[in-house]
Amino acid sequence: MSSITELARLLAELYPLHDKQVGKRYRVVRELAGLTELEEVGGQARYVASASLRDARQWEQAH
Repeated sequence: MSSITELARLLAELYPLHDKQVGKRYRVVRELAGLTELEEVGGQARYVASASLRDARQWEQAH
């Protein structure tokens, strides 16, 4: 069985974007015409302006 640390690492790899303001993780599904479709860990879709993903105050990229 995987440890909690291993599970957290896998989650960060699968869903590398962390929205600091709402505390949720997302993965990029697609980008089109300046919008990026994100998918939350729970499967909910969210659309954001692609340029806003560069705002380090809101978004954190897992390494």
